[in-house]
Amino acid sequence: MTSELPLVSVLFVTYKRFDLLAQTVEAFRRNTDYPSLELVIADDGSGEEIQAKIRTLPADLFALAPRNQGLGANNNNGIRHCTGKYIFMVQDDWVCQGPRDYLRQAIQVMEENPQVGLINFGGAPHPADKNMRLSGSSEPCYATPKPYEDGRIEYFLYSDQPHIQSRAALDHVGLYKEDRDMEECEIDYNHRWKNQTAFLTAVFPAWYMKAFSNEGQQQSFRTTRFRYKVQGFLQPAKPMLEKFAPGLVRSGKQMVQSTLRWLERRGVVR
Repeated sequence: MTSELPLVSVLFVTYKRFDLLAQTVEAFRRNTDYPSLELVIADDGSGEEIQAKIRTLPADLFALAPRNQGLGANNNNGIRHCTGKYIFMVQDDWVCQGPRDYLRQAIQVMEENPQVGLINFGGAPHPADKNMRLSGSSEPCYATPKPYEDGRIEYFLYSDQPHIQSRAALDHVGLYKEDRDMEECEIDYNHRWKNQTAFLTAVFPAWYMKAFSNEGQQQSFRTTRFRYKVQGFLQPAKPMLEKFAPGLVRSGKQMVQSTLRWLERRGVVR
């Protein structure tokens, strides 16, 4: 089976976090034994000094943008450099812990079940359908046909946390929306994956949030950016407002978002 395993493009997505990226690339190479890999690093315009350091890392291809254009453009630039049948997207702060054969088993599942377009190793804890065990691996892998629900916010089967996507599924859903607003890019792709019916999402329960660990939470844009602090402050009131005043939620959200964008463009907040 080893000689038959297809090429996997591992796309490391980064922006101004070289130290975390270097740790992520090193851990991935150390803890992954898959025999046919293409390592691609996509950087969203971190500047010449950082990009010079990135070129010292053991990758096969470098997709280094001359200027910052946002998450969607960076993802797409990296994807265009990938030549594998499968694309394994790993952001620069997700450190691989293994076991070393996790990727081999995941690809064997996708090869035997071409209807599986996405396997998550992170994201929300979507319930595995124990009646939909997928063939191809010794470690149990199950389809996750429905997203996790907690009654507070909407969760999506797609996650930008470590995941493997087939080229066929990517071609079907399309590239990412190129918007400098990271949240707009993610929301757009979440809904497009939600609305497609051609491909399943799957998970290895034993490896969920264990094969990879997040080491950059304190440096995350979701931790440091002002807009996400505002979002966290308003979140507790959202369920009640959506129930009793949905129109106010829609108009209020638009007003808050436009105000934050105006402040960000002028450098008042980060």
